[in-house]
Amino acid sequence: MKPNYSKLLFSVFALSIALFVFLNSCKKEETPQLPANPFENIDYGSTSAPIPPDPNSLVGIHTNILQPKCAIPGCHDGNFEPDFRTPQSAFSTLVYHPVVKNNATESFKFRVVPFKSAESVFYERITNCCFVNQDDRMPQDNIGVPLPDSDIAAIKAWIDNGAKDIGGNVPSYPNLEPIINPVFFVLDQATYKINYTDEKNRIDSVSYNPFLLPNNTDVVFAFLVEDDSTSYANMQVNQLKLSFDPDDFSNAQTLTASHVYIPPPEDINFYGITVNTSTLPKNKVVYMRYFVNDGDHIQNTNFPTDNLPLPYKTFWSFYVY
Repeated sequence: MKPNYSKLLFSVFALSIALFVFLNSCKKEETPQLPANPFENIDYGSTSAPIPPDPNSLVGIHTNILQPKCAIPGCHDGNFEPDFRTPQSAFSTLVYHPVVKNNATESFKFRVVPFKSAESVFYERITNCCFVNQDDRMPQDNIGVPLPDSDIAAIKAWIDNGAKDIGGNVPSYPNLEPIINPVFFVLDQATYKINYTDEKNRIDSVSYNPFLLPNNTDVVFAFLVEDDSTSYANMQVNQLKLSFDPDDFSNAQTLTASHVYIPPPEDINFYGITVNTSTLPKNKVVYMRYFVNDGDHIQNTNFPTDNLPLPYKTFWSFYVY
């Protein structure tokens, strides 16, 4: 009998499929290898609203008062001090910062004195309508709206709690170098009147040229010095140096100044040097440089300094004729 190849082929095919299914069903299921998710470990932070700062802290008064009400265009936006653009700039231009505009009795020394709002000109300026002039309260009465009592109370609390910085630290007293005022005077010894340093008494009547001194005349060179910790009478190394070179005072002639106080109605302190002009170099331009020390710094403070433009140095010069 002839075999049926069609049935035999079908049986073999069916057996192969069954064997394939059986073998594959016995394999362990494998997890596919996928690339790592690059966004899986990103910390997106909290989605909750930020906690408002303490209203009586530096950040609080800056956020609620100084930035929205004072650091506006044309005001304390960095064009002039105090600079209220950031908490840091507000702190550095307020706390233990010397007063620029004072009242008639010069009652204030610093813009902010930690723990002492009554001695802080900043607090005075936001509460006194007539600090120097009418409508003088800040924000300026004639162009702005005075701060509400709640804002004033927050500023007072910040000062009276120590005027702390953004880290919560109470600032220490700065003890800065002395300030030599860029002006000086040459006075008549008998009357203390200014006779020699005004513009009309300078070479070619130019305001920054050397001033002219007559020979064989008694005069007083007067210098104004300020310091934040040492009293006027206790300043040290009060010396005037004279040189023919505006930048080289290594071999300069040195004159020692003394504290002078003129009582009321003048009520003036200065450091003076009394000389007869016959002892000074004649027919030469002589450059001056004043040196002082408050006793708290290693290096002496001097003015004019080397880095200043020449007109400052010629302004601080004279010519004996």
